[in-house]
Amino acid sequence: MGRGTQRDEGELADELAQAIERGEFRLEYQPIVRLGSGALAGAEALVRWRHPRRGTIPPNEFLPVAQAAGLIAGIGNFVLEEACRIAVGWPKPADRASFVSINVVPAQLADAGWSSYVLGVVADTGLDPHNLVLEMTGGAGGEAEAIEHSLESLREAGVRFALDDFGHATTLHDVKLLPVDLVKLDREFVAGVDGPPNEAAFALSLLGLADARGIEVVAKGIESREQAWRLAELGCRYGQGYFFSKPLGASGILAVLRQGVLRS
Repeated sequence: MGRGTQRDEGELADELAQAIERGEFRLEYQPIVRLGSGALAGAEALVRWRHPRRGTIPPNEFLPVAQAAGLIAGIGNFVLEEACRIAVGWPKPADRASFVSINVVPAQLADAGWSSYVLGVVADTGLDPHNLVLEMTGGAGGEAEAIEHSLESLREAGVRFALDDFGHATTLHDVKLLPVDLVKLDREFVAGVDGPPNEAAFALSLLGLADARGIEVVAKGIESREQAWRLAELGCRYGQGYFFSKPLGASGILAVLRQGVLRS
């Protein structure tokens, strides 16, 4: 890494610390639907940084810097509190209210006090813990035992846990190691479901593995009706992607949740 890159990241870290204090972050929500019917199931909360000079900065550009600088907890706390505050006002269908999924990192889950903090936020906002999904990308590594302990207390209260990028960054070993309620099928495999049989076979095998363990699957990055139909045929229950909707602001996601159904 060159000195220029290090300097740029250092400056970005300083600006991130100020951004937390100034409230420069906002959330967008991408709908998650029940494949086959198009009924709304919930949404994933996605953090955005509204930089005063650079405009909106996507998370893949600032979250790695935030994590390296020890600032991820402040951003993560904002995401949790804001997402719970917004989601408690979402429509409540007859079966269960729409769930909100938020992204977390292993360091948060491994923190001994974090599970109590999460349950405190849930209680303060009035959100049903069953309607909160914590979503982690990649394996737990050496923090597996601490993460498992944290998840056990959260899941006892009703909070659900998901592993992202199943088949890519997340492996079957991770699924076996941690108490998992949902996995999110990596878009690489979603892209091949409506292609040649050998391509679709990868998605089918991953769906079969999840089903064998009683784990629900959310397919990411769905871009066409054909992909949505094929995934439903293969037994995938949930999906999200630009075919259904781009990420929306708080008023936009409330409108589509009230609508109840997106195209199927």
